Amino acid sequence: MRVTTVLVAVLAAWSAAPAEGSRHVAAHAPSLRSSAIVKQQHRNLQAVNPETWASAGSTYEPVAGKGSWEAGGSTGCILVHANLMKGGDVVGWSSRNQGPDGQDFGSVAYNAQSKTYETLLDECGVHGRGDDKCRNAFCGAQTTTALSEVLLFGGHADDIQWFRHYSHGTRDLEVKKMSSGRWYPGVVTLPDGRVMVVGGVNDSGKAGYHVADEPEYDNPSYEIYNPKTRSFSGDQWGMRDQLSAAFPIHTYPVLVVLPDGGLAMNAGSLLAKYKQVDEVTWEKAHDYPSRPGPPWQYPQTGVGLPLPMVPPYDRLCLLAAGGSEDDEAGYGDPASDRAQVIELTAGPQAQWQDVGPMPHRRIMADAVILCDGTIGFFNGAEKGLAGWYDKPQEVQRRDGSSWHCEEKCSKAENPVYEPSIFNPGTGQWTAKGSLAEMGRQRLYHSVAILLPDCRVLTAGSDVTWDKEAEIYSPPYFSRGPQPVITEAPSFVQAGQNMTVKYASADPVTRAILIRTGAVTHSTPFDARALWLDFSSPANGTLSVATPARRAVLPPGMYQLSLLSDKGVPSTSAEISFP
Repeated sequence: MRVTTVLVAVLAAWSAAPAEGSRHVAAHAPSLRSSAIVKQQHRNLQAVNPETWASAGSTYEPVAGKGSWEAGGSTGCILVHANLMKGGDVVGWSSRNQGPDGQDFGSVAYNAQSKTYETLLDECGVHGRGDDKCRNAFCGAQTTTALSEVLLFGGHADDIQWFRHYSHGTRDLEVKKMSSGRWYPGVVTLPDGRVMVVGGVNDSGKAGYHVADEPEYDNPSYEIYNPKTRSFSGDQWGMRDQLSAAFPIHTYPVLVVLPDGGLAMNAGSLLAKYKQVDEVTWEKAHDYPSRPGPPWQYPQTGVGLPLPMVPPYDRLCLLAAGGSEDDEAGYGDPASDRAQVIELTAGPQAQWQDVGPMPHRRIMADAVILCDGTIGFFNGAEKGLAGWYDKPQEVQRRDGSSWHCEEKCSKAENPVYEPSIFNPGTGQWTAKGSLAEMGRQRLYHSVAILLPDCRVLTAGSDVTWDKEAEIYSPPYFSRGPQPVITEAPSFVQAGQNMTVKYASADPVTRAILIRTGAVTHSTPFDARALWLDFSSPANGTLSVATPARRAVLPPGMYQLSLLSDKGVPSTSAEISFP
């Protein structure tokens, strides 16, 4: 099966023989590996026997231990939206009255190294002011640019038509209206750097089966924003058929740019590919098979993201996991442990392949591409739905703290405290009970995001009123000493080789490029990861190749990490590809 072959190939770039040991940083003479060897490695991976992947869905015990959690301090506001910026700041925001004292609309820059936060801008924060009024960006969608900017589309209540262009470097903020209102839209960066906002509904909360007979709330259009000219295309309708067919379980659609420049979109359980016709017009190229099971967008919230790509970057697979076990699920109904993969580059003949069950059932999970190419799953619950429930609840956290929720409480129960890690090469998951548990439940409106040092930040959850962060150090830190990147460029043109200087006690055998995170509502916008070829022209120096095709490497900010032969990643170098 072709998708199986591809997933085994991804193991190429990941697999290592990990060793137990304490986490520490090395600063020794580097060990080298030639480009010829690395490229041969990728070729060999494409030819791995698919039968070696027959254990898909089984589990393994990480030999390097469970990893560890630490308190991250206050985030200032409830991080419902989170975005990693150059320099390591996580820019995030909440809804009204959920931020630091004195700020009406919570907006912060949180730093995981210092475990401190800075309140951003005035009382409106990054939500901005339009027509002399704060415009709530909560429940919109966002992505980042190569210039450490955040683009925010839509929002909540009366503010769903507003757009914000925020520059974290200068703290400049521009606010304007889009052509139409969007609550829970999808966002994707196109190969030319423009940003497409897709779908959503035109009134807050008008998604889910309670509005199944009210299609007038749907907004089955898309619009394209140009960050350079700061202008919009106007609403376009080339995706109407799929979005309308998926309504009312179609919000926060999953959008993935394909290596040929096409665009794949999952809405509900419907999956299709689109091709570009002219500057603003996209039309359907073909349908894919629907993901088996019920729709997995809000409120039956699962999570989907593309798996890391291997040179020559002509194949791309989508992982979809979790959601509700049954369609039209309600309060107390079980979440799903399903996980499936489909090769999007296989065309209309592509098939979904089971890689479950997951170790835990999860609704509202957050998926993060980790620095060794595996996929970490965090947050969520074993029962219920995304959304607010007006029955008062007592929140008891595992760390001993508590909170009384009077309204807008959780529709989900049985929080999942243990992360799970999926290995794209073997199709296996970490065994239940094999990883360290977090201390605080992360339910509706939570986030998880990869930090530059390859740890994972978890935060948020307004239904448990949580303004405290937790930080996870995955088991890969215990396999041996970390390589250290001592010098790397800050800006690189796609297709150019990067000169990277490093030190490592063990041979450096892999290099991975991961797009910086932008997440809300279990949706990792613009998720992307590429394994890179490299050569060693001098002692302690690598020449790292980058793909020239912008459909493979869309404009944006990325994290470059080097891995030792034990599978230990370096702290990342943050690199912009404009």
